[in-house]
Amino acid sequence: MRLFCKTNISMRAALQSVFPRVRFVFIYWLTWVAFFELCRLLFIASNYKQVKEAGAAEVAKSLLYGLRMDFSAAAYITVLVALAVSLSVYSSFFRKANFYQVYTAVVLLLVLLIVFADVGLFKAWGYRVDATVLKYFANPKEVWASVSHLPIAGISLLWLVLYASLLLVFRHLLRKQLPLLSGNYLRVVSFLTVLGLTASLILPIRGGVQLAPLNQSSVYYSQNNFANMAALNASWNLLRSASRKGNNSVNPFIVADAKQVEAVVDSLLQKSSSAEELLLQTNDSTPTNVILIVWESFTSKAINLNVEGKAITPGFNQLIKEGIYFSNIYATGDRTDKGIVGILSGYPAQPTTSIVKEPVKASSLPMLSTSFKDHGYHTAFFYGGELEFANMKAYLLQGKYDQFTTINDFEKKDQNSKWGAHDAVVADRLKSYLQEVQQPFFTTWLTLSSHEPYEIPATPLLSGEDDEAKFLSSLNYSDQVVGDFVQFAKTQNWWSNTLIVIVADHGHRLPVSTDKAKDFHIPILMLGGVVKRPFKSIDSVGSQTDVAATILQQLNMPADNFTWSRSLMQAGRMPWAYFTFNNGFGWVQPQKIMVWDNVGNRTIQQSGNISPSDVYSGRAMQQAAFQDFLDR
Repeated sequence: MRLFCKTNISMRAALQSVFPRVRFVFIYWLTWVAFFELCRLLFIASNYKQVKEAGAAEVAKSLLYGLRMDFSAAAYITVLVALAVSLSVYSSFFRKANFYQVYTAVVLLLVLLIVFADVGLFKAWGYRVDATVLKYFANPKEVWASVSHLPIAGISLLWLVLYASLLLVFRHLLRKQLPLLSGNYLRVVSFLTVLGLTASLILPIRGGVQLAPLNQSSVYYSQNNFANMAALNASWNLLRSASRKGNNSVNPFIVADAKQVEAVVDSLLQKSSSAEELLLQTNDSTPTNVILIVWESFTSKAINLNVEGKAITPGFNQLIKEGIYFSNIYATGDRTDKGIVGILSGYPAQPTTSIVKEPVKASSLPMLSTSFKDHGYHTAFFYGGELEFANMKAYLLQGKYDQFTTINDFEKKDQNSKWGAHDAVVADRLKSYLQEVQQPFFTTWLTLSSHEPYEIPATPLLSGEDDEAKFLSSLNYSDQVVGDFVQFAKTQNWWSNTLIVIVADHGHRLPVSTDKAKDFHIPILMLGGVVKRPFKSIDSVGSQTDVAATILQQLNMPADNFTWSRSLMQAGRMPWAYFTFNNGFGWVQPQKIMVWDNVGNRTIQQSGNISPSDVYSGRAMQQAAFQDFLDR
């Protein structure tokens, strides 16, 4: 009888020691899960336009489907706490509040910063925060320029209120649960039980017992891309992306055997031996000058667009009538560092990285400026900002430019943009240069005033204070500057033997469209005294990467080393365009558009009669392009 009573008492004592610890770990984990659901609601509420387009009921499902990733993120955070609780059986230090409060405060600080960064970056870039953002933190001034247009004071206040409130919630939880850890019976049993619980956190961390561990596609559930992105956990997504960052030794986009893919891509890139239609009237004895204007964020959505009864780009609309306009062109990527490589090197963008981040690889690329320099041209690059941003300087220095004019070449009073000197200031410097430089010249001008935060040194065209109105007003400002520059060029003695090419560095998410391909739709316009009449518009599908080969072949210069670039005027050219975004790509053909998501491994948008062979061609292009990047 006594033995039974002793055993019964021992079991109760063990339960009194073990159960509170298990409950504490579980409640701590569950509180983080609830916190992440709150963060998802914040993300959804911050993107009400996308919610309206996708349907509130569809987006609301993300609260359920996203739980698996919330479980995982919460489990990662809880592991250290669970270990501490298991050690509390032996150490009084881990039965006190200090460790848990400090750890929770630090983690909450970091996670809440990620959550707010995610909300802001999604509005600017259209995808959830991931390791892509890390490369920009090497240039804090540029990061600040990107976000300074936001209501920083209000956002900071909201962040502080949320942080303080959530900290109080966690402190209340800890104060309520920690006294229950005082039980110290049957230490070995208690320790091993909680240690076993700690080990079991591997289940929510990996998303269950299935063969494949949790990844982003595990929480995708909808045909609507925004709904799927809402299901992601920002902290989990960033850390997963960062952990895989730099893992560029293996091609993750394999769709078929290398030889099969090579055959498909070779047919797509095949360059005809047929004569090319010449758009320029050149003189062999007088080399043609080239001015390449790379217009920041110039989306085709703004062309011939009227808002509040006002044309957004009236100058460009008129210039279209004075040259050769390519109306069906798509940018290769979604950031300037990808676009500048697409234009100058005719090289396709990568969906998960950027070649300019790896100078050794970037140095293997051909460049337009190098080609012109080798033909005796004077070369110059004009930009009002800092070329160090996104590591573009290392890439451009390989291009044999004789002269760079950047932010440090302008007086402080002229650095009146968050990014540096506004377009009008740079245009004036460019005009002075062109009046003095010896011909022939190849000059590149990268504009910046239409970059976020869309601040301009002039009265905005539109009255609205929202991002779309400010962006369109900034395009209007750049339109005036570019139009004025072209009028200046017409008065110069070199106009008659000069080609001006205007192309965007990339498109833009604004004005908002449900058609992702429209965000990559950009113009190419060829102007100048050498352009043949009649002027015309060409609507054949093409890519930003085709600029290099088009310019060179129109000027009867070799373009063979630009293997990924094809002249837009090449006879028999297959019309297509390939663009990439954050871990996905788009494939455009006449009357057909297909957008593929690598995370979900599926088509997320299509229009026209898309066949399996179309999907295969797009995926083959992605495999081949990324393999070429790896092999450099």
